[in-house]
Amino acid sequence: MTDDLGAKLALLTDDRPEPADPAAPIRLRIKSRQLRRRTAAAVCAAAVAIAVVVAGTVIGSIKSAEPGVATPSQSPSQRSQNLDFRYTPLPQPWSDEPAFTTQPDALKYAPAFYVTDGSIPNEHWAVASYYSAGCLVITDEGPAKSFGGAKGCFYENWQPDQRSQYKTVPAVIPNAGSPMHLTMVMGAVSAEARKVRVTAGGKTYDTDAIGTPNSSRFRFFAVVVNAAEAQITAVTPLDAAGKIAPSPR
Repeated sequence: MTDDLGAKLALLTDDRPEPADPAAPIRLRIKSRQLRRRTAAAVCAAAVAIAVVVAGTVIGSIKSAEPGVATPSQSPSQRSQNLDFRYTPLPQPWSDEPAFTTQPDALKYAPAFYVTDGSIPNEHWAVASYYSAGCLVITDEGPAKSFGGAKGCFYENWQPDQRSQYKTVPAVIPNAGSPMHLTMVMGAVSAEARKVRVTAGGKTYDTDAIGTPNSSRFRFFAVVVNAAEAQITAVTPLDAAGKIAPSPR
């Protein structure tokens, strides 16, 4: 009996330690798997974040590399109509200066862009292209009284080899000391044009052919000549080399 008790007590001594806990290796493996899973999840999350940033950068680079395509900043009139459009800029001369920033013209013509401006004895005038591709309107933030706020559209009825379409508008100048034959000549030419030469009353008047966001097919021009309508004998578009520009395609 004593020997049996001694044997049993010997199990508790340093010489005979308790047998190892059989659950310990299992708990260690569980903790190891949990650590591996958390590490893998963190690595995946970091990889996804990097991929999103890289993809955004690549997409932005692709958009910025698109040849000749831009999105204009919105003018007050554009914001008022929630307009969002894309256009292909033509080479210079070019104008994307917004016109019609006051009411009611801001709503009536937007988006509109200035083509040119000038002065006659009784007022300042300006010409803008507006939303209908190929249309012009004479204005200066409201009707230009001497020209009656005239409008003209030039995108239809082009004949083969026709190089320009234009409209003439005689100025009405009240209280002038002597008759003044001032005539607005405004119209459209092909995108290849850079200048327009108007021959009137034996003189020549050169003006720029202006591209605007409203059309990639046409350029626009406007000039006031010191001549009557009947004295306008030629309206000739010239390309960058000074040669006669072709008709619009």
